[in-house]
Amino acid sequence: MTSPDAKNAMTSTNTPNLQARSSILLGFTEHCRRHRLNPMQLLARENLPPAVIRSQDLQIPYVSFVRILDHAAAESEYPLFAMTLSLRHGIEALGPLGLMACQCETLEDALRVVQKYLHFYAQGIHLDLVVEGRFARLVYDVDLGCDIDMTQLMEVGIGRMASVLMTLAPAGMNLSSVRLKHAPQAPLESYVSVLGLEPVFNADENSVSFPAQFLSQAPSPAPDRVRLYFESFMNRAGQNHSRPLKHQVIRLIQELIPTGEANADTVAKLMGIHTRSLQRQLKRIDTDFRSLMEEVRFKLAQDALRQSDTALTDVALQLGYSELSAFSRAFKRWSGLSPQHWRVEHAGSSGPDLEANSL
Repeated sequence: MTSPDAKNAMTSTNTPNLQARSSILLGFTEHCRRHRLNPMQLLARENLPPAVIRSQDLQIPYVSFVRILDHAAAESEYPLFAMTLSLRHGIEALGPLGLMACQCETLEDALRVVQKYLHFYAQGIHLDLVVEGRFARLVYDVDLGCDIDMTQLMEVGIGRMASVLMTLAPAGMNLSSVRLKHAPQAPLESYVSVLGLEPVFNADENSVSFPAQFLSQAPSPAPDRVRLYFESFMNRAGQNHSRPLKHQVIRLIQELIPTGEANADTVAKLMGIHTRSLQRQLKRIDTDFRSLMEEVRFKLAQDALRQSDTALTDVALQLGYSELSAFSRAFKRWSGLSPQHWRVEHAGSSGPDLEANSL
């Protein structure tokens, strides 16, 4: 029997660098807490920072996502962890792709949009819309190019497709069948309770089917939770539009500083680009990573110093400094004053918003 360490070593050697958008983790924190799991610990096992569950637009290794689902299902002793996660947040997890689908004139148009652009959401996914006689079906598969158990990944994918279909479903449409290539991971009645029908296991494909007559009908209006989510998404996108690169880097630095991982390599990885590419792009807008790091640290330091009950040593540690003296030297370079003197002059005041200024 292959040990977990040996399996991980094999996977890391043979796995292509396939990425998925961090929106794939939408609802993960709440779902973990519902099952008494610590989401941060699960992320840390794959060296993923908390930023990946706070932002929808980062990139994470697909294999890391698979392992997180496996750990969560095992530790919660709930085999349907992945499927129930996907059913709670289906079309919202597709980000702008979900928004495009909701705006299509027919259900078929909506599903074709999802099929065409799904690779922007997650690499390695194969989705086909097949129409045969009275029924249509979405056939789902994933090719990671490595030897790894993808049972939980298949269940999260099929669950998400079922959720997307039912969000878009015209009035009167129900799922006809769900087929899965693997064996059941829980009693059949557990699947029926979450899907509303009994899946077929050990099938020849992973698919969700429905009556083809509904393809020519308009999708249902998005429910309130979906409409509000997409309104929020569009607002965020509009705010990021004017100077997206600097804004993204500043946001990531802010979120990574408490973890000790605020460096150019980590930020570039989360943005799905190479470190050298990030540095070149920052140079084009007349800045660099070190300058942005200093800018964020100075702003966070000012915010902390305005709180008179925050010890200077704690401020230094929060900003990633191992010694108070190093923080004090840096702060005097930024402001011309020591942290103590600056605090006396500015205690109780409110400063400008760093992200707003970065735009």
